[in-house]
Amino acid sequence: MREGSLVDVAEAAREAVERIPYGLLLARLGQESTARFRRSLRPLNLGAQQFIVLKQLQTMGPTSQTGLADALGIDYSNLASVCSELYGRGLIERRRDESDRRRYVVELTAEGTQLVADGDHAIGAGEDEMLSVLGDEDRERLWDSLRRIADSLQLCPGAPSDAQVCVDDADAAAQADE
Repeated sequence: MREGSLVDVAEAAREAVERIPYGLLLARLGQESTARFRRSLRPLNLGAQQFIVLKQLQTMGPTSQTGLADALGIDYSNLASVCSELYGRGLIERRRDESDRRRYVVELTAEGTQLVADGDHAIGAGEDEMLSVLGDEDRERLWDSLRRIADSLQLCPGAPSDAQVCVDDADAAAQADE
């Protein structure tokens, strides 16, 4: 074997070690982000799925449990259990739909609205800590890139009215820049 080819092999091996695959990097960051998300909500006595349901309900407004389950991609029976827990804590109201008595309509209570705001604040603090190595411009670019990828994969849940828990702040930021 020529010496030049050994150098090439060594260089390629070093680059392979230095460059972590996107999937692995995103998976590890996802694990860390999820752990921080859950830790942020723990003092509020709120699970991640409960918060996601409350956040989606905040975005959609009063809606049927079926519509909420569809928007979140959650099994109807699982959502019914989560809604029962949230109802028991006074975080949501649940009533029969006037136009179809077989359906329940759910909406946030004032307590639920306050808890979502508290959760947003707690999650934001965890995100700020995790992203502290980035400046404001880098954070915006990261958010924009992640949002474009999520949108292309249709990962942000939508409702029939196209309401999304993954609120699209990019349009507001773009308008602010104009």
